[in-house]
Amino acid sequence: MRPPFGSELLERLQELIDQRRLIIGLCLAVAVALIAAIPGIFSSADGGRRVRTSGFVPVPRTTLPEALGVVNPVSGAQQTPAAPPPSTSTTRPALVLGRSITRPTTTVAPKPAPKPNTPASTAPPKGPGPTAPPCRNSYDPACGPFSWDPDPGPNQAITGGVAPDTQTVKAGDKATFTVTGTDPDAAPLNECNIDFGDGMGVHCDPRPAIDPAYCPKQYGRWTPPAKNEGKLNVVWDHKYDKPGTYKVTFQVRSAMQECNNPYASTADLQATVFVTP
Repeated sequence: MRPPFGSELLERLQELIDQRRLIIGLCLAVAVALIAAIPGIFSSADGGRRVRTSGFVPVPRTTLPEALGVVNPVSGAQQTPAAPPPSTSTTRPALVLGRSITRPTTTVAPKPAPKPNTPASTAPPKGPGPTAPPCRNSYDPACGPFSWDPDPGPNQAITGGVAPDTQTVKAGDKATFTVTGTDPDAAPLNECNIDFGDGMGVHCDPRPAIDPAYCPKQYGRWTPPAKNEGKLNVVWDHKYDKPGTYKVTFQVRSAMQECNNPYASTADLQATVFVTP
């Protein structure tokens, strides 16, 4: 049996009223929830926004120097951090929740190495030096350059001459020459290196001149030898085979076999002879 039309209308009205009550109740619940959330929204440090990163990068723990303080997250508008002190060391950026933070590394100066202990000298005390050589009339190079002490004074020259027994002689005959000489401060005197002018003569070499080992080198101060007068008087004969005019030379030396005599001298004594046919 179908219910009357009035009761059906009442049932529909009741359903609409229940739906409205449900909607109003839901709206009130949402409103209450929003009102309760408003203080939290305004007090939130990031304005109710959540920051999500694609991935959390783990950062190794580092110990900051005490002088740098503590790094705190900055809320609201980003502030410009104070510039770190200049450093010659390189820096490595550290990622913290997507932010790059530069931490200056500190450089510790190496401590200087301790100075090694210098042992006390163990060298034995120096004794007296070697005795200096007696540098008088010495052949020791340690005595230094050679010198006369005292000064021997000037050397006097040889005087003398050659006297033929005659100025003119025939070819084939013998000519005679007398040689004389005097040295006031050196002796003996000897004739040496004779030239008769015709290609004939006598050659003489004193030993000190031809034998370097005969006179050892002298060093230091030397006392001059005593002065001795030397005299020469000798006769020489020579025969000329061809006529002509000949110049005769007799070289005379004093003390010529001695080593470094300051009074030794040399002189060339000459004469002229005419040879006829």
